[in-house]
Amino acid sequence: MMPWARAWALAVACLLAVGLPLRVRLDAPRIGHPLSSAPGSKPRLEAVSSLPWVLPAATRDAWAAVPGARLSWHLNRATLTLPEVPAKPQPASFRMVFVADLAPPDQAPLLEQFIREMEALHPDAVLVGGDLAYSETEAWYATVAAQFQRLERQGIPVIVAPGNHERKGWPLYLRHFGHTSTFRVDLGPFAILTLDSAHGRDQLTPSQFSWVKENLDHLDGRVPIMQIHHPLFPAGLAKNGEAGGSGGYLRGFDQALVRLCEARGVPVVLSGHWHSDAVFDATGRLRDDAVDFPGPKFIVNTALGTELRRVTRWPHNYHGYRILEFQSGRLVRYTHDLTTKGVSDPIASTPLGTPAALPGGRP
Repeated sequence: MMPWARAWALAVACLLAVGLPLRVRLDAPRIGHPLSSAPGSKPRLEAVSSLPWVLPAATRDAWAAVPGARLSWHLNRATLTLPEVPAKPQPASFRMVFVADLAPPDQAPLLEQFIREMEALHPDAVLVGGDLAYSETEAWYATVAAQFQRLERQGIPVIVAPGNHERKGWPLYLRHFGHTSTFRVDLGPFAILTLDSAHGRDQLTPSQFSWVKENLDHLDGRVPIMQIHHPLFPAGLAKNGEAGGSGGYLRGFDQALVRLCEARGVPVVLSGHWHSDAVFDATGRLRDDAVDFPGPKFIVNTALGTELRRVTRWPHNYHGYRILEFQSGRLVRYTHDLTTKGVSDPIASTPLGTPAALPGGRP
């Protein structure tokens, strides 16, 4: 046998030894990474096979049965592009909930309470901005995933971004919430861009910035919404830009991203990490003076269940979530009336357990 033939035979034998029995991992859709459902979008199923260009018979037959779908390969990554979502009348109003820094296992009832409130509120989407699990165990990740599944079974898509705490249990995060931490979901009139700021500081990488720019250049008429765990601005000089020493805010490509959001009309960028509420304008000014101001809103949300901090001069501190109301794609409300006097507080999120989040109430 020729040397090159022996080399090829050895390579094939090694590949078969590693790839058999044949296995497949579905990366999308998954918990926290739903299919795109906006009119004109092309939803995709993404899977990785243990052998290149080969799918298990059950997966292959199921995919082949989808009318009009197109299968493509990149080595062992298979993508099934589904037919374009047909246009249909879209409701003028859209309600989105943003939450971050979820309850740890010793405060599990707070997560359960949040899920119950979302079942009652029934928003059009729930965005989860990182630090899902403060316990790196299989049991707790499975618990968090099961809670999100409750919402998804009721038609409430959940879109998950990773935070810095996910790095402590990264294999568990990948197993339960997918192997793509930077992705886009077209939902209703929106293009929701989920970024991965990893451990913070300079983790908004050049490749992610290019990915964001590419997506903002091809919105197809959709309104872009962005979520990323770490805020884009420092908390304040009093804290030296750090939130309790936890990494504070992004530094790499931060100003370039802010300018891009201004130029492309991004109405809101959602973050967590500080465990307290804040809202900034594009200059980095803390906007505790007004709810309505021009340009993007850079919103930082309080923690849902872990420790609370007071990072800026904003005096209120509680567990909660952010309810965002849109009308015809325009952000019309993102704060809460803490005094119930009919006037929204400029930065306030909705406290967990607020009656206004129940049926018949308004945020």
